[in-house]
Amino acid sequence: MNNEPTPVPFNLAAAGMTDVGRRRSENQDRILLHDIVYAVADGMGGHEAGEVASQLAVETMQEICTFANKTSVRKLPTVAEVQRQVQLADDRIREALEARGGTTLCALLQIKAPDQGRDNVTAPISAVPPWTSSFSMNVNTDVIAKITPEMLKDHRDPATPGTAPLPVVAEEIPNLLLVNVGDSRGYRLRDGALQQLTRDHSAVQEMVDAGQITEFEARNHPHRNLITRALGAGAESQPDVTVLQPRIGDRYLLCSDGLSGELTEDILQTILVNFKDRSEAVRVLTGAALEAGGRDNIAVIVIDVVAAGNPEPDAEEN
Repeated sequence: MNNEPTPVPFNLAAAGMTDVGRRRSENQDRILLHDIVYAVADGMGGHEAGEVASQLAVETMQEICTFANKTSVRKLPTVAEVQRQVQLADDRIREALEARGGTTLCALLQIKAPDQGRDNVTAPISAVPPWTSSFSMNVNTDVIAKITPEMLKDHRDPATPGTAPLPVVAEEIPNLLLVNVGDSRGYRLRDGALQQLTRDHSAVQEMVDAGQITEFEARNHPHRNLITRALGAGAESQPDVTVLQPRIGDRYLLCSDGLSGELTEDILQTILVNFKDRSEAVRVLTGAALEAGGRDNIAVIVIDVVAAGNPEPDAEEN
């Protein structure tokens, strides 16, 4: 017997903001708020390079909205079309910056797919990374360039399930698509419980997966800023993609590591549960991250799945 929820018409309503934090001189985080595409991009690199990379990423993703609204009947993108747009963002950043900077990307999109998306999600776990045993504990790890193509050669298969390009298929059922490259994160609050849906593409996450360090140790590890995938730089930029089944009442959180690196999952859950107003939730989350140290730029988007036709305000950027 099939107990899967029946697809229902839905809309997305969101609020978001960025903050420079307490220790950075410039804000290299960017967000995109649209009823089709919501995205967080955390730029990395030298002066202006990270800002350019994150801006190019959100501008390229925003083109999906333009394509969707070209006709009188809005045409939602397919998984393959979103993947091509992410690849285009990667290409544009590489051409503009010549590997001097890159960006993470975590995005939630409305799409059409031939089948219902996944209702339950388990983040993928990679094999033990071959390079972690050689890390020097006193190395500055702000940039991803320390991971070389040679290191990655035999570690990852580009055709790993969930990351390989999917064929173009007939569009039928409205779904959500979660895309991530790097360590900006996507969470879902459902029935009061928060779940991280993405897996960080980072050195410390792979050490956690391998049992070399704990989640607690990872929060303050000297290599916490070492990213193993990014758009525009490094050896790998392939996004993880997950088609999700929308449920009315679900709440999604997209954020850069300036938020997730400062606040535990319990704190995130408490704020998202207690502050029903999206704009207020965003402000409280950002304020809590600043109070906890504000060591990095902070980007936050809170997205609610609401019934189609429900009078909800447009997306708000604070």
